[in-house]
Amino acid sequence: MPSFQHNNVSFHYEEMGSGEPIIALHGLAQHSAYWMQTGVVEKLSETYRVIALDIRGHGLTQIDGEPKGYDIDTCIEDVNALAAHLGLDQFHLMGHSTGGMIAVRYAMKYAIDPSNIKQNRLLSLILCNTSSSTQFSNLPDSANKIAINMLAGSFETFSWPMIIQGLKLNSGPLFAGIAAAENKDELFKQALHLMEAGNGQSIGAFVRHFYNDSDPRIEGLKQIICPTLVITAELDHIFCKTSQLFLQHIQKVSHTHHPSAGHMTALECPDWLAAEVLGFLRTATS
Repeated sequence: MPSFQHNNVSFHYEEMGSGEPIIALHGLAQHSAYWMQTGVVEKLSETYRVIALDIRGHGLTQIDGEPKGYDIDTCIEDVNALAAHLGLDQFHLMGHSTGGMIAVRYAMKYAIDPSNIKQNRLLSLILCNTSSSTQFSNLPDSANKIAINMLAGSFETFSWPMIIQGLKLNSGPLFAGIAAAENKDELFKQALHLMEAGNGQSIGAFVRHFYNDSDPRIEGLKQIICPTLVITAELDHIFCKTSQLFLQHIQKVSHTHHPSAGHMTALECPDWLAAEVLGFLRTATS
């Protein structure tokens, strides 16, 4: 299994295909299989080289001691470490949910100056069901801290099957699309498979350190120069709202919206998602 060492972290990643590179970042409590095993990468890899990273604290990526580096600024530099390992000067960057937060913040730093290769790393940016703020909710800071501690505590306390069973009883905003799907039992099974590669203690610690910035960085959004695709879905109510800032402030922005899916678009509608990404990439790089 491919991996590379960067400081005190052994990063795991998967790749498939050849052509222009796409680095793909998954969401919370997932890993590279969110892209690799749902059929999305299989479609994209017919034209592109797709590299799906297990972000720190997730999947098979291992951290030796301290620092854990669960803040977003460190996660941004992990993308550069992967690109350096693979010898990539420029690439497409695609992120879902938490991975999208990392991706858009990366673009704010490294896709802002066409005359400087160090600040012109991205061929394009694909933001799936995400936000430019990393705060866990739209609650006030004090209430947000309580929500973060509750979420982290659930990962640290309960087994993955218990968490999925709880989501079946009360899907919450992020699993509403899966709960409403005709094949919901199969989708919950796939979601469990994605979670089982992770360590609940590590993911709980990640939650406590990552989701703490309520600033959507509007000025940063305005500086992004690469073509950007924003993907939303009807039942993903939280991120439909936050994605509006992308549409208002990113210069070269396109938007696609699924009329019935929820937050987990690669699970719920992988063929649609892959087709939308491919269609965007054909026009973005032509």
